[in-house]
Amino acid sequence: MAYTVGEIAKLETEYVLKTPASELERYFTEQATIGPLVLGEPYMEDPTNTSIDVSGDPRRFTLPGERTLVPGTRVSVVIPYMGEERLWQTQPSTFSTSYPSIEISHERVAIDLSFANDSADGDALKAEVDRQLDTLRKAVQTLHGDVTNYNSTVEAAVSRAVQDRRDKALATSKAIESIGIPIRRRDEPLTYAAPVKRKPKIERPAVSTEPYAPEPVLPDDEYEHILKVLQSMAIVIERNPGSFSKLGEEAIRDHCLLVLNGHYEGAATGETFNYGGKTDVLIRVDDRNVFIAECKFWHGPKAFNEAIDQLLGYLSWRDCKASLVVFNKTKDSVAVMKKMHEVMEQRPELQKTLANSRYVLVRDGRDILVTTMLFDVPGS
Repeated sequence: MAYTVGEIAKLETEYVLKTPASELERYFTEQATIGPLVLGEPYMEDPTNTSIDVSGDPRRFTLPGERTLVPGTRVSVVIPYMGEERLWQTQPSTFSTSYPSIEISHERVAIDLSFANDSADGDALKAEVDRQLDTLRKAVQTLHGDVTNYNSTVEAAVSRAVQDRRDKALATSKAIESIGIPIRRRDEPLTYAAPVKRKPKIERPAVSTEPYAPEPVLPDDEYEHILKVLQSMAIVIERNPGSFSKLGEEAIRDHCLLVLNGHYEGAATGETFNYGGKTDVLIRVDDRNVFIAECKFWHGPKAFNEAIDQLLGYLSWRDCKASLVVFNKTKDSVAVMKKMHEVMEQRPELQKTLANSRYVLVRDGRDILVTTMLFDVPGS
């Protein structure tokens, strides 16, 4: 983990600012995650001839000080494995648990046993093989728990490291910008030597070489407050069926606008919350949308998927926050919520799923936090 955090700290300032945080987190989480050891079924290789030193064996007559060798057989029990080879050098957390004497190679370990041909004992040999296999399995099982515990901390640790690097990058960018002198940019593109990857399925995010420009961000606490206000509308709708049962999307949306603007001061030229197009509730900064809540009646997964396309098309800042508010007139809201989740999980832009129906999507190099909300509207 320390290596990964160190690599995050060394990322170039402009690269960090232009790359969605979720993509950086996904990439470096993959790098830091360790694949636990998983043992396959053991098999035995062809026995080989060897010599056994029986010097000092009280059951045999040997001359003191002389080395006595007798013909013997070497048996090698091979166990295939998957996972990180370096874990064989790691002591399991239970110190009473340790590995038997094994030879380690790529994707396999071997337990070697030898015996004198003139004193072969099949039962004793089998018992010794079983004992060592049992010791090996217990050690790997203990280590598997250790790796699982470690992996459970990786995502949070990487997220903190990425956020810390972004905070420092923003501070650096603001300090340079405050000088007020134009920067003459180099012609060469940004480069970075990525660490050797254990799992090559996730590539390091790529960005353009255009200069980074600071953009406004809706603070997390304000986003949470907006969602809380919208959620309170669900209670109002449910408690007033006569007032809402015959209203359409735009009329219900206007009620949401009224309540939201009651919590925020409107600008001199208009209200803080406005609407554009047909059904969207939005906040605009410099004629670009920083927050949108798209309001739709539930008409099935296909229409919901189209609403997501419409929502994503409205968002224009690099770090965006949005909500998809669905008005439901069916009797089974649980089934509708499940279908909404399935549609979100299948979106190609999905980066990760968070708790409470929240999803991080990436489009055009932008992180988009989308919260889906379901309002039950009483039928007429």
